[in-house]
Amino acid sequence: MITWLPTAGANQVVATGPAILKRIIIGRDVANGAIEVSNSKTDGDGNILVDLAGSTLMTSCGGFVEVGDVFDVGITVDLTNQTMVGFVWEPTVI
Repeated sequence: MITWLPTAGANQVVATGPAILKRIIIGRDVANGAIEVSNSKTDGDGNILVDLAGSTLMTSCGGFVEVGDVFDVGITVDLTNQTMVGFVWEPTVI
């Protein structure tokens, strides 16, 4: 599954149950962008497992970040200034 989040914002839910986050697609460079990915159903800055920040996130990583982590509760993200972000994930049974 791919969940696209075109705008910045807090507590954006990607998955409401256990999931494997395979990769993050970053579609745009923005000033002072931040991506926080939490092992939570509701809170984007709760139990943070992935934390990316910078003004050239797309350019510096080639637009893709391989993750491969298991989120046993769910996936919720906070996007600060960062827009056009996709999350490639699949539901899993823990």
